[in-house]
Amino acid sequence: MTPARFLKTRIDAWNRLEDIIGKTGKKGLKGLSDNELHELTRLYPAVAIDAGRAKMYNIDSVTRKRINQLAISAHGLLYRRKNVRYFRAIYEFFRNDYPELFRRLWPYLLLAIALFVIGFLGAYVSTTLEPSNAYLFVPGKLDVTDEDSGITSRDISERFRRMEKPPMAAGIMTNNISVAFRAFALGITAGIGTCLLVFYNAMMIGGIAAYFSNYGLTFEFWSFIAPHGVLEIFAILVSAAAGLRLGLSLAIPGHLNRAASLRTGAIEASLLVLGTIPMFVVAGIIEGFVTPSYLPGIVKIVLGISVAFVTISYLMFTGRRRFSESDIPSPQKISESLIL
Repeated sequence: MTPARFLKTRIDAWNRLEDIIGKTGKKGLKGLSDNELHELTRLYPAVAIDAGRAKMYNIDSVTRKRINQLAISAHGLLYRRKNVRYFRAIYEFFRNDYPELFRRLWPYLLLAIALFVIGFLGAYVSTTLEPSNAYLFVPGKLDVTDEDSGITSRDISERFRRMEKPPMAAGIMTNNISVAFRAFALGITAGIGTCLLVFYNAMMIGGIAAYFSNYGLTFEFWSFIAPHGVLEIFAILVSAAAGLRLGLSLAIPGHLNRAASLRTGAIEASLLVLGTIPMFVVAGIIEGFVTPSYLPGIVKIVLGISVAFVTISYLMFTGRRRFSESDIPSPQKISESLIL
C-alpha cells in the first residue's frame, strides 16, 4: 500500500472518530448513543494501528500528530478510571449493602448471642447463689456498695459527671471499637478466641449485674448500663459474628478450597465489622453525655432500648431491593467500591 492510498482509505475513519470524540464533551461516554459507542469501540483499535502505520509510511508530521491524538483521546474515553464518589459509595453501603450483608450472616450473630446469654446467665446465677463469686468474674475491687467504704451507685455516676465529656466519649468509643476489632481478629483462631472473648465479657457483665442485684440495686444498675450498653453490647456481638464468620470459613471451608473460603469469609467479616463503627460512635456519645446525666432512670432505660430497636429495625428492614437475589452485589464488589 502506498502512502497516498493509506491516507485515502483511512481518512474517513479518522474523521468519523474525531466527530464521535467531539460529541462526548463533559459527559464522556454518556454523551454517546449506543450506535456511536459501538463505533468508538470498533474504530479505536484500527486508529491505534494507524498511528504505527503512519510512521512506517513516513506520513507528514501534522497527520501523524492528529492520528496519535485521536488514539490517545479514544483510549482515555474507553479506559478512563471510574470517578468514584466516595460519599455516595458510603451511603449506598449503609443504605443497601450492609443491611443485606447483616441479614445474610444472621446465623453467626445468633451463635454469638447464644454464647453471650449462656455466659451471662451462668455468672448471674452463680453470683446470686454465692455473692463472693462476683470477685471471680469482675476484675479489680468491687467496692461500689461496700458499707465500710460508703460508696454507692450514685457516687459512681458523680465520678462520670465530673469528667470532661468530649475526651471521655472519645475514650469510650476507642475502647469499645478496640474490643470489637479484637473479637473480629480472634476469628483467625478458627473462632475459638472470639468465643472465649464473648464468653468472658458475658460472665463479667452477668457477675456485675448479680452483684448489684444482691444489694437491691437492680434498677440503678440497669438505668446506668442500658442507655449505652444495649447498643454497645449488640455492636460487640455483631463484631463477634464477623469473627465467627472468619473463623468458620477457615475451619469449615465447604465446597471451596481453604484459601478461597478464607478470602471470601475475610471480605464479608471485614465489611460486617466495619458497619459497627457508627453504632459505637452513637453508644460512646450516649455513654459520655446521657449515662452520667441527672435524667430519670426509666428515661435512660427507654432511650437505650429505643436506640437499639431503631438500629435493629434498620438492619432488618432496609436495603430490600426490587430485583432478584442474584443481582445483589458480591462482597468483593462492595469492598472494591469502598477502596476505590
